[in-house]
Amino acid sequence: MEFLQNVLVFLYIAVAGFLVYLVLSQEPRQGAGDMFGGSSDLFGTRGITGGLYRITIALGVLFVVLAFSFRFFSR
Repeated sequence: MEFLQNVLVFLYIAVAGFLVYLVLSQEPRQGAGDMFGGSSDLFGTRGITGGLYRITIALGVLFVVLAFSFRFFSR
């Protein structure tokens, strides 16, 4: 059980680090219209940025799932 908890902690730290890297590597949006929902390409094709966006969402969900899983594997 302790091995599984160590693997879980390692995955949690790795996902957190990669999530920080992905968020910082994305291009910032420009213009005040984007802040208030004026952009029409929120879920449209965005090239490489769209792929980074989807990976960031998936890693964010994985981060939350791992955080909740600590409850079941706590000492």
